[in-house]
Amino acid sequence: MLFWLLMLKNVIPFSFPHNRDRAALEKQISMLEERFGVTRAQTLEMKKRLDIIRKKLITLDELTWKENKVTGLENHLWLVNSSDFEGNPDSFEKRLDEFLEEASARKALNTEFKLGFLGVPPIITDLYEHLLESGVNVVFNEVQRQFAMPNLADDIIDQYMIYTYPYNIFHRLEDIKKQLELRNVDGVISYSQSFCHRQIDNILIKKHLDYPILVVEGDAPGPLDARSKLRIESFLDMLRY
Repeated sequence: MLFWLLMLKNVIPFSFPHNRDRAALEKQISMLEERFGVTRAQTLEMKKRLDIIRKKLITLDELTWKENKVTGLENHLWLVNSSDFEGNPDSFEKRLDEFLEEASARKALNTEFKLGFLGVPPIITDLYEHLLESGVNVVFNEVQRQFAMPNLADDIIDQYMIYTYPYNIFHRLEDIKKQLELRNVDGVISYSQSFCHRQIDNILIKKHLDYPILVVEGDAPGPLDARSKLRIESFLDMLRY
């Protein structure tokens, strides 16, 4: 089956070097440029265009953690879609401008706790809604924020070196610690998929982060099960008392 899928699709390989080797990363980006027939100057020109949108996403993120006007779900959706700007940066930016205008005029959410969310974007369909109903706003979506590449650099190689998602947990932890402290969170949800190698990261996250941590695991797309709801309720009770 995989053979026939590969025959039908034009697969373009790209690999982040796990050791964050700069020369290896530059080689990968150069190969991609060659594949699409563009120069580095053209790449950087497009980067400048996309960085304008990324700066607006930084504003959206600040409306989430500084002003509590954007929900964790809204933050999640905008940032996760910035991985490809929904295939159309111009229309994405237009909708983003409209959203920022509307969100800026809101009153702050009346929530009891601010949490950080670590790990891959969840496949649990109602996690953010359930948390908000329980008096929680997620003010830090770790990986989704990385998709938006908020640590802007002039050079594209530098920007992809700063990007934490493809690399090991220790590189991620540097960014996580800084952001959790900056956003003054009350606790952390560390999420992973069932049977994913990233579950090992939870051991190190618990060891290196001095915050109350709830580990949540997703198996298949769908709503929270009763057990997960009970664990979240117990975690919030622990934060209260």
